[in-house]
Amino acid sequence: MSAGYALIGGGAGQLGTAVADRLLRAGRKVVVLDLAGPALPGVEFHETDLADETATGERVRLLLDRLGAPEVLVLCQGWSPKGPDGEPVAEAEVSAALFRQVIDVNLTSCFLLTRTIVPAMAAAGRGRVVLVGSTAADTGRTTAGAAYAAAKAGLAALTRLFAVRYGRDGVLVNTVAPGKIANPGWAGSGASTAAYVADIPLGRLADKDEVAEVVTFLVSDRNTYLTGQTVIVDGGRLA
Repeated sequence: MSAGYALIGGGAGQLGTAVADRLLRAGRKVVVLDLAGPALPGVEFHETDLADETATGERVRLLLDRLGAPEVLVLCQGWSPKGPDGEPVAEAEVSAALFRQVIDVNLTSCFLLTRTIVPAMAAAGRGRVVLVGSTAADTGRTTAGAAYAAAKAGLAALTRLFAVRYGRDGVLVNTVAPGKIANPGWAGSGASTAAYVADIPLGRLADKDEVAEVVTFLVSDRNTYLTGQTVIVDGGRLA
């Protein structure tokens, strides 16, 4: 893997940390933008509200001025509001303000980064981008809320648009869409998790490292021809 730096949005979460760890071990400098600092040593961290246009724009400008365009951009940030029982907030209870907030965190934040960084990558003649989506964008049989599903579907559209517009400039753009990832801190109920797992041919939730492995391939030098695609990592649930 070449030595250009990687920028990871939402890189303090469990999937972002797993991706950062792989990229560090492959020899890349890793810069993380997130609301909370990562436990992972060795990364350059900047506390940033990625849904805030002013804060994100200023942070990106400073990074581009100091380091130039990254060779790798991975956007893992995401949020799906839950009720007290750990289940998604019912659509009838989702206000317009909450809907917009979910869209801002999951979709607008990714646009704010890609609209500046992808052209900078193109000017440098090289780039690999992965937006972390969700299988919630591909099926109505989801345990996520409507706003989250809509936002993740929007990421797939952004992926196709940027892949087509910047492919001839050496920038490859893909979405990785995992199903549920096992998380000890996840507040979902045992019953809903069991029902979800029952639909998975492999009989279990994904491990964060399994998803991170796919992301790492897509942003590596080994990926020379795959772009504009959504790669589903769900143990066969949507098959």
